[in-house]
Amino acid sequence: MSRLSSLLNRSPIVPLALCLVAAIVFVVGPKVRQRLAVDWPDQRTTFDAVVISEPVVKEKVVVVDLLTLQGHHKLRGRLVRDPHSKQVRLGDGLQVCTYINKVHAWQRGHFDYQRYMACHGFSGELWVKSDDWQQKQLSLAGLSLFERTKLRFLLWRHQLLDHYRQWGITDKAYSILAAMTLGEKSQLDATLKDTYSQVGASHILALSGLHLMIIYTVITLLVGWRRFHTASQVLVVLAMWAFAFLVGLSPSVVRAAFMISIYALLSLGHRERMSVNTLAFTAIIMLLVNPLSLDDMGFQLSFMAVLAIQLFGPMLKRVIPLHIQMEHRWLKALWGLVSVSLAAQIGTAPLIAYYFERFATWFLLSNLVVIPLATLLLYLTLLSICMCWWSGLLALLVTALSFIVVIMNHLLEGITQLPLCSIEGIHLSLLQLACVYLLIGCGYVLLSLRYPRSR
Repeated sequence: MSRLSSLLNRSPIVPLALCLVAAIVFVVGPKVRQRLAVDWPDQRTTFDAVVISEPVVKEKVVVVDLLTLQGHHKLRGRLVRDPHSKQVRLGDGLQVCTYINKVHAWQRGHFDYQRYMACHGFSGELWVKSDDWQQKQLSLAGLSLFERTKLRFLLWRHQLLDHYRQWGITDKAYSILAAMTLGEKSQLDATLKDTYSQVGASHILALSGLHLMIIYTVITLLVGWRRFHTASQVLVVLAMWAFAFLVGLSPSVVRAAFMISIYALLSLGHRERMSVNTLAFTAIIMLLVNPLSLDDMGFQLSFMAVLAIQLFGPMLKRVIPLHIQMEHRWLKALWGLVSVSLAAQIGTAPLIAYYFERFATWFLLSNLVVIPLATLLLYLTLLSICMCWWSGLLALLVTALSFIVVIMNHLLEGITQLPLCSIEGIHLSLLQLACVYLLIGCGYVLLSLRYPRSR
């Protein structure tokens, strides 16, 4: 334990991490891509599959993710929309007879659809007519323990989403809460997503370390006595990974769960400092599990945000002298939020400009609005789940949740009306992106001379 603590807190493993990441990407990555590149037959194929995602009902089709019982291939299916296909649910078994195609090549800007599908493990697509499929009772014994566990947690998430609707939460509030608390973003409409993107608040709709830190805080407050420190840290780790499975193991949540797990482990050895080495170690483990994660936009944004917070956050906090912050606690809290938001923006703005070709100029104002409100929403949602048996209190909590969502949406819509809310049409090449990050690295070196990191 002490050796691991020393390694993650003091040893310079970042250069080693870069070498390992390069080895994983260039050696293991092609093998994973080759495994996903299935040579599908030219004739119709009959197979059994289980639905492993929440079906998304669109204008003409119902989009579902399927996992075949023969070969365990992950496929993106589009069922022709009809009364029968609209009844398909997560966990249903289907027998399908149709053509399976390779993932089609489609690219807009720097978004590569084939690469995106490969990152998420898809090896094919299919268009399914009404007569080409039927529901079927299937045994899941052929799936791996990991796949069965993930499906079981997703079914529990589906039940929680049903509870949201039964509580009487309105459609727009439901879509925001489903995305922010359980990672279900299929109900978000394009206008709402664009509003959050314009003001630089899209990260609130994606699950991240904020959600897991709330769980960590709650569990620590409940069972965090020093007498039962080991037991409480074990409970924290189990809760982190249970939540990660519940929301579908998105890269940002897995990264946060892994880092908090390491933090809990180090705290047993009385070394509770989160370091860049911890982040590098987390990246190595995640890339060993799935080397293609490096191409995933969510993976890149999550790690760059945390890296920038760890590097620039302490420096920015010391811009205002500590004694002034201690004299004005409200200023300390406000500047802490501002410094973290600035640091995260430094790390992610170039990637957002590269992929989405925009920069949100009012990101600081939007973060000052959404982060406190989002935190309050998460706590109230957790309280609602725990107190769902008390109908009177539940009705009050649901009213509060809906009201907060309405207020947050109105405030963000107001920010979009401010001049130069979003700078559009930014076109960065990969070389230019690398140069921007090189300049940021040089800026960090200069700032570290002025504001050296405390040991």
